[in-house]
Amino acid sequence: MPKVCVIILNCNGWTDTLECLNSLVGLTTAPTSLVVVDNGSTDQSVERITAWAEERFDYFPVLEHDKTVSGQPTATIPPFLLIRNPSNFGFAGGNNPAIAWALEQNGFDFIWLLNNDTIVRSAALDALLQCGDQIPAGVYGSTIVYAENPEVIQCAGGCLYQPLTTIFSPCLGDEKLAAALQEKEDVDLDYVFGASLFVRTEVFSRCGLLDDDYFLFYEEIDLCKRAGKEGIGLYWCRESVVLHRGSSSVGRPEDGNRKKTAFANYHENLSTLLFTRHFYPWLLPFVLLFRFAGKLAVMGKRGDWYLFRPLYTAYLDFFARKNRRDKYRA
Repeated sequence: MPKVCVIILNCNGWTDTLECLNSLVGLTTAPTSLVVVDNGSTDQSVERITAWAEERFDYFPVLEHDKTVSGQPTATIPPFLLIRNPSNFGFAGGNNPAIAWALEQNGFDFIWLLNNDTIVRSAALDALLQCGDQIPAGVYGSTIVYAENPEVIQCAGGCLYQPLTTIFSPCLGDEKLAAALQEKEDVDLDYVFGASLFVRTEVFSRCGLLDDDYFLFYEEIDLCKRAGKEGIGLYWCRESVVLHRGSSSVGRPEDGNRKKTAFANYHENLSTLLFTRHFYPWLLPFVLLFRFAGKLAVMGKRGDWYLFRPLYTAYLDFFARKNRRDKYRA
């Protein structure tokens, strides 16, 4: 049986994380290791997650961030591991210590990155492993459905991305799940959606870890672009169904949390420009103008003028080669 390391990033979201962990315990095929990375939480996350693990495992290690990247392989791969980051390192910086630990063990065939606001269905891992068995080298995505409406698809494996307009389109977004599962044709993906990112371990060995130049957004498309340059394909594993709440960490305008939404907008804009400069530098002048004008038009239509400041600040920081990471304040 292939060995799978599941990695879940938590930041002040222990309620969602425990629900995700409970669903993973119910998988028909158990993963080899569950790894939770706490990204500098200031609530009761560490205590709650530790208590959950103590009820289910006789022993589990707790590693501090500075001891993981350079640590030695353990004699026995633990079924559960908690890694504590001293502060919020973002998605890439948060997950990377766990990915590095998994690579050091030399025993995992796959690494499964899951958002903490997901709930996996019992056969989700079986379907991913079947895809991995049929396609030797790849990055694989699940069928992501809305947690509040699990018969409707959020995206089938991942998304398409238009580099000039910087607009992404979820594959089969808002289609009925039952109909999509009967689709005869596979979908083309520009990137696998990061809420459920199933990666053969050798992909990280060949392409490197997640790029922590991004604090939020674009980490998965950056990885998928690098994988594509190595001839590694992207695949939709349709029978792997994962429920996703979405926006728990970045917020939505309708939730009324303007600080969280502004924070997310700052990083969305900055990450978009960083990604464009990295992979499509010849499009950068057009993207700079098109995106700024488009964002202003949307703000005017919706009346969300409080989002002008994070847009403007992201542009200034991009030219200054600065990233405020978790220090941005609306």
